[in-house]
This record gives sequence, C-alpha cells and structure tokens, in this order.
Amino acid sequence: MARPRRVISLEERRELLLRRGDLANLTALPNWVVFCTVVEEEVERIKRSMMARMMGQGMTLEQQAFERGRIVGLRAARSVPEHAQRAELTESSPKEEEVSSRE
Repeated sequence: MARPRRVISLEERRELLLRRGDLANLTALPNWVVFCTVVEEEVERIKRSMMARMMGQGMTLEQQAFERGRIVGLRAARSVPEHAQRAELTESSPKEEEVSSRE
C-alpha cells in the first residue's frame, strides 16, 4: 500500500529548495571533479583489496557486506549533489512562486 504524501509548509518547502540549491552548487565548484575522481579511486582500491583477500585467505559474508556498504556509501555521498536538482517535491506542496514571494 502506498504511503500517503506528506504536506509540507511554505517554510519547510523554502528551506528544502535552498538546501537543494546549495547541494547542487557543489557540483559547480572547481574541485568537484577532483572529489569525484578520488571517490572512484577509493572504490577501485576497495574492489582490488576485496579481490585479493577473496583469492587469498577469503572473506566472510559480513566482511564482504561491509566493503560493499563502503562502496555504496561513497557513491551515495558523491551522488547527492548531482541529484539535488532532480529531487521531486510532493504534489501537495505550495507552488514555487508562492514560496519565493513570501519572505
């Protein structure tokens, strides 16, 4: 069963829009590409380490899950600013014009 949509106030919507804008602006920073490169390098390092450990002494399922979780977490942290502008607000929220005109 679908969860009912939450109605947010004008103030909550305004704060959400400002936060999403701030997050999206991170991708425009000159060092954003460096950050993304470092994240992917770390992901590759984790994968190589896992492969070596699996081929050698082996890894428990818990260790594998931990390392996979690290990879997912790194990629998730990188994707938040990239997806900030695409996030949808609820249909029951006030219109954007109402939010921007009310300060």
